[in-house]
Amino acid sequence: MAANSDAGKAVDHAAAKVSDTVNKVSDAAGGVADSASEQIASLKKQVEDLYAEREKYLSKAMDAAEGYAARASDAAQVQYEAVADRVRERPAQSILIAAAAGYILARILGR
Repeated sequence: MAANSDAGKAVDHAAAKVSDTVNKVSDAAGGVADSASEQIASLKKQVEDLYAEREKYLSKAMDAAEGYAARASDAAQVQYEAVADRVRERPAQSILIAAAAGYILARILGR
């Protein structure tokens, strides 16, 4: 009977140790999960900040590109008007220049 009692105590003691070990592992896993959640939240914040910064720079770049396009359009319009005025002033000369340019391009392209 004493052997059964000692065996029972040994089993109870082993069960208690296993239970303690399980609790320690569970606590450690919970800490790792909490740490991972904090890291994920931190990374999410960094990504959001970078996205907002990228949008700011893209907005500036688009504004600059629109400004350059507007200036180029204005310059092209001024040049167009200058050529149109020149053609109105000297129509015969303009026709001769256009014919010469057409002849040269035809020779270069082999037609």
